[in-house]
Amino acid sequence: MLRHRPTDQGLGQPLCWECYDYASHVVWQWWAPELWRRFTITLRRLIAKTLGVKPRDLNKHATLQYAKVAEFQLRGIVHFHALVRLDGPKRDAGFAPSPPSIDPTLLALLIEEAARAVSFTAPSALDDNLERDLRFGSQVDARGVRTSRRTDDPERALQPEQVAGYLAKYATKSATESADGGSNPHLQRIQAVAAAIADCAQSTANLSDLDEHDVAYERMANWVHMLGFRGHFATKSRRYSITLGALRRARRRAQTLIALARREGRRVDLAGLEAELMADDEDETTLVIGDWRFAGVGWETAGDAALAKAAAARAREYAQWKSQQRRSTRPRRSNVHAT
Repeated sequence: MLRHRPTDQGLGQPLCWECYDYASHVVWQWWAPELWRRFTITLRRLIAKTLGVKPRDLNKHATLQYAKVAEFQLRGIVHFHALVRLDGPKRDAGFAPSPPSIDPTLLALLIEEAARAVSFTAPSALDDNLERDLRFGSQVDARGVRTSRRTDDPERALQPEQVAGYLAKYATKSATESADGGSNPHLQRIQAVAAAIADCAQSTANLSDLDEHDVAYERMANWVHMLGFRGHFATKSRRYSITLGALRRARRRAQTLIALARREGRRVDLAGLEAELMADDEDETTLVIGDWRFAGVGWETAGDAALAKAAAARAREYAQWKSQQRRSTRPRRSNVHAT
């Protein structure tokens, strides 16, 4: 099988672009989020089976959390990097310890098994009447993350610092980068095929006699610029870490503290306010004032009133002029009655 050399300037480009299956490439991008959804379901079922419990009772024994980023490879196809964590059941203050029967090594094996097991049959695209069986590729790699000393040995478990660096790197990687830094004809062809699939789906929807005809690729036009990938580039389970809502509340608190400090002429050390910024909602109060008093009406100064009157007069004059113009240019009509 022919392969690019590591230093080849054509990295990311197909060896034969006329032979490349661009339609399947775009279909994979479109349904990749569905594959991930099925993967998380399958993994939870495998964990429940390993623990000897029913899937619906898994949350009583363990909870699965993850943080995931999607990366566009140089060839313009998306793949996922995720940090998966197994906790115990949810408690009022965090989570219970994870089940001792599932260690990081076993969890990694379950992740790989779930990735190999999931599949999705994608509807046909471009009227080719070809249903595609989509799966994750063979390069599935799951390894445990250690919290002990850092090591660069690839055969040993990853370190938390390494994982954080990987996730940040992949989340910020550009999909439009090519080996020579110029325009990428391969990515342009992917976008062209995605646009063609979207046009075909839209035409099918317009010709349909059904009021609520569901076409699988009808909305792909909104994602052509993303090479057909409609998923988010950074997602996480709700309880993996701090929620976005908590971050928004902390940002509001920070803005309030900064504004107050500026009014009082003092500096704010945000580094020392983490506990206050991330306080629970119960610590945040809202003062409601129900005492209203009449302050006045009209313009504050005579100058403001004069400007307002002048502007109103000009507006009236302009409206009168426009009305006269319409009357003078209006064509005359004659009524003709047949006898």
